[in-house]
Amino acid sequence: MLSKTLAVFAVAGALLCGTGSARAATDSTKVYTVLPELTARDLPVEGKLFDRGLPVARDSFSPDGFLFAYLHQVPGGFPRRKPERCAFIFDLSTLENRPVKTPKGRAARIAGWDPTGRYLLLESTHSNWLSAFTGNSITNHWVFDVVTSQFVPRKGFTGMRDGKRFRWKQDGTYHGVWQAEPEGAVVVPLEPGELAEVFQEQELELREETRRRVEHADRIGVGSGTGQPKELSSALSRLDEHWTRRGQKDPVVSELFGERPRLYARSDSSATSWVEVLRELEYVAVLDHELVLATVAGGQQYLLHQRRQELAPLPALPPEFRQQLDARWDRAGTFYDEADPLPRDLQYRRSYDASQGIASYFNYTPPDLRHVLLMYSVDAEHRFLRVVDLPASWSTH
Repeated sequence: MLSKTLAVFAVAGALLCGTGSARAATDSTKVYTVLPELTARDLPVEGKLFDRGLPVARDSFSPDGFLFAYLHQVPGGFPRRKPERCAFIFDLSTLENRPVKTPKGRAARIAGWDPTGRYLLLESTHSNWLSAFTGNSITNHWVFDVVTSQFVPRKGFTGMRDGKRFRWKQDGTYHGVWQAEPEGAVVVPLEPGELAEVFQEQELELREETRRRVEHADRIGVGSGTGQPKELSSALSRLDEHWTRRGQKDPVVSELFGERPRLYARSDSSATSWVEVLRELEYVAVLDHELVLATVAGGQQYLLHQRRQELAPLPALPPEFRQQLDARWDRAGTFYDEADPLPRDLQYRRSYDASQGIASYFNYTPPDLRHVLLMYSVDAEHRFLRVVDLPASWSTH
C-alpha cells in the first residue's frame, strides 16, 4: 500500500489535509514515491552515554559498516574512582553494545579497523612513577578480535615503515595505523605530526559535508502553500545553530513560514519545479548525503531522499518519547522549562573536537547509507539510540 506513489493520495487530498500525511505533488510529472515503512531498532541508554551525541571518529565504522567503535567515560575503580575512558563496539544489527577494556591503561584513541573488519586497533595510555615529574605517559596499542572478543598476540601484526619497526609500547605520545600488505594488514608507526594531519583532513571532510548539505538544502523548501517556497539553504545556519527549547515547535521554521508549514522539494535549480511532499511540518533536519529528516504533527517522522524522489516513513516513536513531545509542546504545563535546550534530537546537530578528531552528531548518516543513527532524549538522564535500516536502493556500498 505504501509503495504506491503519492499520486494515489491526490484523490483523497481533501481528507488528508491537516493530518501531516504525505501529499500528492501538484506537478504530476514529478511525484515522490512513498516506500514501505522502514525497519528501526531502539537501544535505551542512560546516564552520560551519548548525552552529547554520537562520538564519530574517522575510523569508527568497520569496513562493512555494521560495527561502530567509540570511546566513553566509565566509572573508575578504588580508591579515587576517577572515570576511565573505555572503548565500546556497537553492533548496528543486533544492538549489542559491548565494552572493550584495554588490558592496561585508559583507552585514548580508536586507531582503526583492518581491511577485513575483524580486528580493531586501540590505543591506550597509562602513567608510571616518573609521570608526575615528566608529565609524560606510556602509550600502548592493542589488537581486538571482534569474532572471539579477545585481545590477540600482536607480534604477527607488527609492520615496518621507512625501516622502523612498530613498537606496541613506548614512552610518550606514539601512534600507529593499519597498512595493507600482500600477506595481510600490519600496524606501522605514524611519524610525529601525522595524526594531526589526519585530524586536519577530517576537518576538511566536515567542511565538505557542510557544502553538500547547503547544496542539498537549496533544493528543499518550506512554504505556506501560496507563493514560492523558501529554500532551506537560506536558513540552514540558523537551523543548525539554534537550539529548539521545550515547549516550542522549530522556531526557525515557525518564524519564517508560520505554524506547521508545508515541505517542498525540487529536482533541479528551476524555481518553478517545486513538488509538495509533506504538510503539517514541525521540525526539519537536513542530513548529509541528500537525506532530510522531517517531523510532522503528532510526531510522525519521514526520511526524504531528494535525488531519488522517495519518501520513507519511520516506525512510530516509543510511547515515552511521544509523551515527552506532548509535554514539551504544552507551554501551560509545569513541565515547561525555558532553559532546557530540547528537543535537539529532532534537529541536525554536530560539534567537533579538533584535539581528539571526534565529531559528535545527534543525527548521523554513515557514508555507505546502510543506516541512519538518530538520538532521542526522553529526559536529561534517559535517551535512546534509533538505528534505522535504509532501503537497499539507497546504499552506496
